[in-house]
Amino acid sequence: MNIKGGKMNIKKISFSVVIISLILCSVMVFMAGCAIENNSGGNPPPNETEISNVANAWIFLDEDEPSGTNYNTTGDDTTGSCYQRLITEGVYKSVDILFICFVTTVQTSSTTVPTGNGSSYTIQIKEAGHPGGLTNQDYMNYVIRDARNANPDIKIVVTLNYQPENLISQIFTSSDYEGDAAQFADNLMAYLKYYNLDGFDIDWESPLSSWTTQEQFKYLINAIGDRFRQEKQHTGKKYYLTISPAVANNLDADAINNNVDFLNLQLYSGFTYPYQFTGVGINQNLLAYGAKFEAPYAGGPEDQGYEDAQHAYNTGTALGYTIFTNWRLNSTNYVFEQNQQKILYNLVH
Repeated sequence: MNIKGGKMNIKKISFSVVIISLILCSVMVFMAGCAIENNSGGNPPPNETEISNVANAWIFLDEDEPSGTNYNTTGDDTTGSCYQRLITEGVYKSVDILFICFVTTVQTSSTTVPTGNGSSYTIQIKEAGHPGGLTNQDYMNYVIRDARNANPDIKIVVTLNYQPENLISQIFTSSDYEGDAAQFADNLMAYLKYYNLDGFDIDWESPLSSWTTQEQFKYLINAIGDRFRQEKQHTGKKYYLTISPAVANNLDADAINNNVDFLNLQLYSGFTYPYQFTGVGINQNLLAYGAKFEAPYAGGPEDQGYEDAQHAYNTGTALGYTIFTNWRLNSTNYVFEQNQQKILYNLVH
């Protein structure tokens, strides 16, 4: 997931290259084997039952499609907002977990959730403006409202941006990494509760993955996992912790195996393969298939994407995947993306 200038930075690879990459995935995953089948850490996993047979999707709030519309613009497939089409076409009913992109980390202040004196960090939705004076915060509020109205069972998770590079490292303000991470986890929980959200995802790619040390990653994931388990013990509510990686560098396998629900592999990147993750000790059963229904160029709303739902499902199930996550629901080819999401959901379920 690469964004540039508020729009997708389209990776210039053809559909055929994607197919070749996915074939290579098949070869390499068998070379790596299905090592580390069981939990190798001492802590209990966050989910008592392994998650499977789910069809998820990301949505990128910075973007309005078609150009010139805003969230509330009504019309047909070529004149109405892509966000309104999610409602009118019942697309939210075909999403198990919706990932809202992107949040950032900020120092607490009188205007953050939770409020604070700046001594610790929390998250907030990335700032961006839209036609009619609307903001990304407005869009997040609308998406949460409309998605839950359409699908009461949907889970909504926010995804941490992959840039700037210090979004994770800056939360460690002292030599007490464990304390800094625990305070962030508390603040994160306060934010999730305030906005009625269900979890936290990290878009793990450069520059974030290069600037975050493995030690910082370990303390962060352990702290969030502990906090999510505490909340489940006290309230019974399950909070999801996921990673959406394009690369494996600086990941801590024990922290992931003990705390993370699944990893949305960005298999469409052209350089992301399952063996890179199992090779550093991450459990095979945590890997999820990252699909991409976005078009390889900025075209029309019905343009073909990098792949379609049937291809993603056939390729993924052949490799043993039971979790599928689609980038995304609101690109320039949003009609194709949303239609394929509905097909994917029916295939998975």
